Amino acid sequence: MKLNLKSAIDGRKLPFVLVLLLVAVMAAATFYEKQYGSADAYRNIYGSWWFAGLWGVLAGLSIIGLYKGRLYKVTSLLLLHIAFLLILAGALCTKLWSRQGYVELHADTRCGEMRTEEGLMFPLPFELQLDTFYVSCYPGTDAPSDYVSRFSIYGKSSGEEVKAGVSMNKIARYGGYRFYQSSFTNDRQTSVLRLNRDVWGIPLTYTGYALFVVSMILFLLAPQGAFRRLLSHPALIKTVKKTVILGLLLLPASLYAGVLTKDSLSINKQYADDFGRLWMLYQGRITPLATFAHDFTLKITGKTSFGYLDANQFLAGFLFFPDKWQRVALFEVKDAELKKLLNAETEKAALIDCYDSQGNYKLADCWSEWSRTSPQSARMKEVEKLNDNIQLINMLHSGSLLQLYPQTIDGQIRWFHPTQDLTTTEEQQNIQLIRNSLLLYYQSLMADDGDAATANLQKIRNFQEQQAGKYLPSDTHREIEIFYMKHNFTAWLFKINLTLGLLALLSLLYGGRFRQKVNGIFFCLMLACLLLHTVSIALRTTIGGRLPFSNGYETMLLIAWCAMLIAVIFGRKIPVAVSFGYLLSGCSLLVAWLGMKHPQITPLVPVLSSPLLSIHVSAMMIAYTLLGLMTVNSLVALLRSSLVRKGNFSERRQHLEEQRVYGLICLYPALLFLGAGIFIGAVWANVSWGRYWGWDPKEVWALISLLVYSLPVHQGRLSLFTQPVFFHIFTVLSFLTILMTYFGVNYFLGGMHSYS
Repeated sequence: MKLNLKSAIDGRKLPFVLVLLLVAVMAAATFYEKQYGSADAYRNIYGSWWFAGLWGVLAGLSIIGLYKGRLYKVTSLLLLHIAFLLILAGALCTKLWSRQGYVELHADTRCGEMRTEEGLMFPLPFELQLDTFYVSCYPGTDAPSDYVSRFSIYGKSSGEEVKAGVSMNKIARYGGYRFYQSSFTNDRQTSVLRLNRDVWGIPLTYTGYALFVVSMILFLLAPQGAFRRLLSHPALIKTVKKTVILGLLLLPASLYAGVLTKDSLSINKQYADDFGRLWMLYQGRITPLATFAHDFTLKITGKTSFGYLDANQFLAGFLFFPDKWQRVALFEVKDAELKKLLNAETEKAALIDCYDSQGNYKLADCWSEWSRTSPQSARMKEVEKLNDNIQLINMLHSGSLLQLYPQTIDGQIRWFHPTQDLTTTEEQQNIQLIRNSLLLYYQSLMADDGDAATANLQKIRNFQEQQAGKYLPSDTHREIEIFYMKHNFTAWLFKINLTLGLLALLSLLYGGRFRQKVNGIFFCLMLACLLLHTVSIALRTTIGGRLPFSNGYETMLLIAWCAMLIAVIFGRKIPVAVSFGYLLSGCSLLVAWLGMKHPQITPLVPVLSSPLLSIHVSAMMIAYTLLGLMTVNSLVALLRSSLVRKGNFSERRQHLEEQRVYGLICLYPALLFLGAGIFIGAVWANVSWGRYWGWDPKEVWALISLLVYSLPVHQGRLSLFTQPVFFHIFTVLSFLTILMTYFGVNYFLGGMHSYS
């Protein structure tokens, strides 16, 4: 961007130079924070007056630009800039006049002071006393669903007494103060609350957030606005007939005669499936035992089956026939020294190879030496992986993993495993069944007595119904979960979508006169893939009892779904959207499959149990997907341009301009969803933690992305963005901020929002 002194002085381009300066400062600050810590980063950068001054100068220049450019005549643009100013004004009020701190509440004493972040004690206009604190759990489990404090407030001047309560994502208010559940002591006798008094900052900031969303919607809907003009641009191509393809294939399960398999390594599929239908407590959730079998098999073998044995049979084999499985070569061993230690002749080792003739664990001898000399080496990673698998198998053999037996103790459901140390009278009331039921089942298996095996299994099932019937999920829920675990939708879809995406991209580049027909076929297949993925997400939602947006694996599923949905919505007017949908969804599903080969559907931790979570994550994923479409669109534009013969400049420019229009159509709604997602996340943070902006690395990089992508919409002052080549190069490079926001923060910078 060429800037001279005169253009900088008149303020036309100076605000954007300042935006780039702020982007550079904030990006550098995230790396500074990783090196020196959050406290230093806030003290020297985020909380400094020079940093606040930069934002103040930007606000002043925005007001000047709004006046000189007569933007106040356009309602949506006026409201958008007012929203920006209100957000900055709210942040300034919070910095100057807000008060934050913590109080420790006890049942027997009153507290009239709060401790500030700096460790100072600040007097409160009231006193607090804890009435009760308790942890509520998900039904039938010991997984916390919420932390709840009930307390009394005593006004010092008024003498009034007020009862109040707080929990995660539920705050209380009194005298201008907001109360948040922060933490508690292990004995649950002391509850720690966070207090925040911000009379002006929060209302101003929230008003700015709401005004931003309203102004962006008005901007998108304005009949004579830039976005509506883009939609009627002659460069848009109308293609594709409406077609829907749906196919269902049902494969019947094979049944085997007898109880044991022919090689006696496990039990036949029918009996293994019945065993897998038992309930158990796993990862804080009541699940079919088949879910644990799926994760166990995946952890040990890297697949959801082993040879002809499915996951239920693999688990049953290891559980009931350990003497045979200890000689089966399961573990991958590539390091030469490790192979030598285990006396492995091939790149596979068995469990028995990990022990010497006296039963000593071989890895114990080399662990300390290798961890000291080469802690980050490939050998040490192999050793750690092998050790994890062996310890998991040992825990299975000890019975400690199989929490199959629910009992009501002190009004709470607790789940016990067969070898549990049962000490109290209440715990021992069903000790015979807990100790012997699996043993009797095993004996019937060894006798190849199918009727006795079924009867013994039914005794465990009846006990579960008797002790925890009202907490157990329905039979339909169980079958849905077993079906979902058995059919790896993610693995199939990423292969299909990546293949179709590459073919669709080639058809765009070389399709010729058959391009429209081929695009129609790809569009119909996209509908089928979207339907299949929607079914997969619906099944996962049913199983978990919540929308699946809480971890890295699940957000990748959401990105893939958004990519396919946007491809279907835009595919008829923007042909590149279909290839984009396949490629981005395929890559997202591939990352999910590689990064988390044993995804666990666990209950949400209390802080995530908020409806704002789903709205926040959905808005961010839609924004990321639209910006991803922009990137693929620009890459295709640059690639197509390079394939056009050098002499045909008019055709090349036409292609680039068409793709620039497509990119801008995606950009405007992307900014709406990106801004809305950031602001909804800020409101959620304020409800949960008592602060709407904490300069966490992911918050910072999301803001950087918003600022960077806001530049192309100012084409009136930044004329370079009207040049197609510059626009496409900028779009491709800008997507690095999105990659940094999602992957860089998660796996490098860390912070409260990290999934790694």
